[in-house]
Amino acid sequence: MKKNIALSLLALAGLLLGSQAFAHVGYGTSLYDQATNTYAGAGTGGLNPTVSSNAGWISGLSNNGVNRTATTDTYGDSHNNRFRSFTLTQQSQVSFTVTGAANSNGASVLNPGVSIFSGLVPASSHDGVGDLNGLSPAVAAGLTGSAATQAYLASLPGFASWSPFYDANDEILAAGGAADVPGNRDKWGVFKSDGNFTMGNNSGLVNGVTFIDAVADAASGAYADGNVDNSVSWSGLLGPGTYTMTIGGASLADLTALFAAVQEGTPGAASVDCTSFGAAGCNGTQWPGVNTTPGTYSNLRLARNMNIAFNVQAVPVPGAVWLFGSAIAGLIGFGRRKAA
Repeated sequence: MKKNIALSLLALAGLLLGSQAFAHVGYGTSLYDQATNTYAGAGTGGLNPTVSSNAGWISGLSNNGVNRTATTDTYGDSHNNRFRSFTLTQQSQVSFTVTGAANSNGASVLNPGVSIFSGLVPASSHDGVGDLNGLSPAVAAGLTGSAATQAYLASLPGFASWSPFYDANDEILAAGGAADVPGNRDKWGVFKSDGNFTMGNNSGLVNGVTFIDAVADAASGAYADGNVDNSVSWSGLLGPGTYTMTIGGASLADLTALFAAVQEGTPGAASVDCTSFGAAGCNGTQWPGVNTTPGTYSNLRLARNMNIAFNVQAVPVPGAVWLFGSAIAGLIGFGRRKAA
């Protein structure tokens, strides 16, 4: 665990790509480090990253009514969410406001959804991890990659044949992740905005984060702040530890369009290596079918601008009142409120 967290912190020096996010998880600039009282600008005017699509956060929301089958949620694509971190050394009141800003690329203004988790996923984690083309499930674990990564992948539901990550995992998962396999083997991504989730990288590091709370720019529904105005605010009391904050779009309309676009191929079709499918429907990264209508999927994932205003105030308390739980030691309480 300590090794995973230490290696994950190396990602704090890099930034994700700002337009089309086919990049892996990178935490970028830390929002706050209490040990040095360093905000990296977030507490003195804000940080201004971007995020792909206006549906990344809601795509990972359980029972959102769109990316759900009769048996399971398909989870969300982590590439459509921005990951940030902060570190506390003592109990503190944490407050933030995330506001969508105008875009020059023709994209809609972000309706932000934000989740807070305890812990970090490993550096360079991503949905399609451990690409082992040509290896059968029976021998994959012993031939390449880390045993931890192989065991993790083997325990997961498969990616659907229309998922951008299908081809990276179809040789590892016994059922190939086909959409027509009964049960829950029909995943789109691995991100959860309202629950714990685990991610791994191609170096064999695997780690999970523990869900704490969320808030969304929506009129109704889970974690909605009740007012659609391209802004959300949250304030709560957190104990010492390292935290992940994920930010993505909360537009149900955008999710409906994005989820339809990602399934433009034929679910359950025979496995075809993306690189041999041809330039008309394959960009070398995604499963064929995602871009059968040129530009649709890519246009829905245009970068959205945002501003993050972040503030921390230490709140000393007697040691007897600390609470300790799995991965969220010291969590005293939390709440969310809409900024006036």
